[in-house]
Amino acid sequence: MHALPESWVPWMKEVDERLIYTAVLIVAFVIAIRVGEWAAQRTVTDEHWRYTIRKLIRYTAIGIFLVSTLGIWAQRLQGLLLILGATGAGFAIALAPVIVSMAGWVLIISSNLYKVGDRVQLGGVIGDVTDVGILRTSLLEIGNWVQADQLSGRVVAVSNSAVFKDPVFNYTQGAPYIWDEFTVPIAYGPHWEQAQPTILAAVADYTNEVAEPAKAALQHLPGMSLIGSPDTHTQVYVSLTEHWVAHTLRYVVHARSRRAVKHRLQVQTLKALAGAGITIASPALTVVRYPAERTWKEDA
Repeated sequence: MHALPESWVPWMKEVDERLIYTAVLIVAFVIAIRVGEWAAQRTVTDEHWRYTIRKLIRYTAIGIFLVSTLGIWAQRLQGLLLILGATGAGFAIALAPVIVSMAGWVLIISSNLYKVGDRVQLGGVIGDVTDVGILRTSLLEIGNWVQADQLSGRVVAVSNSAVFKDPVFNYTQGAPYIWDEFTVPIAYGPHWEQAQPTILAAVADYTNEVAEPAKAALQHLPGMSLIGSPDTHTQVYVSLTEHWVAHTLRYVVHARSRRAVKHRLQVQTLKALAGAGITIASPALTVVRYPAERTWKEDA
């Protein structure tokens, strides 16, 4: 085997040293990340903050490692750095979406727009947040081809830059309760006045179950002291249409139970109205034969 040229020996020795330094640096940072995550797991009780701190530890360690590695190899990378500096504007334009996504991640973490476990609408997608990465947020989708607020089973990755372009709707932040409603059409006639108390009585068990806990939770939202105490009791509002008297039931519901609760209340309402003999209106038409069948006899 041919010996290396004498001029290469110092350079190879220097490269060997830097490889050793880099390997030691990798081991040190892996240990530091593990220790930091272990400490966060032991000392931080809140699951959200524990998750966020672990993410920050990883990203910070990776950033410091890259800077440190660059410092170790900087002498041999001077030419490359000059080239990168000359083409920096081009890189900045090419990496603009990545930079904006990273800025979105900083905004999400610092302002607590949402966290893992929240149900949000982000970038036109509704779902439960499963991960908040430095570039993308992962959502377990609800809706789409599945009716109402139920899981579709798909995991959707949405760029963090969406927080700068679109509104962020959070269904569960602070208080996990929202308002929902459905309308029951009651035929014009002598029974429409009985429909309102009948519907309220039919859903009274649900109202007693959820009204006070929802009110207590909503009162803790920022600014509610200035807005006033929310009315969380179930109400039935009456409005007139051309074909029937519309009775709209408005109620509070946990954001994750919307479909199940609506099913329960509609079934109870239908049974109560049927038991009271109150007719539910329908836009169905009566078909009449033409010419109409005679029901009398002509005079002889």
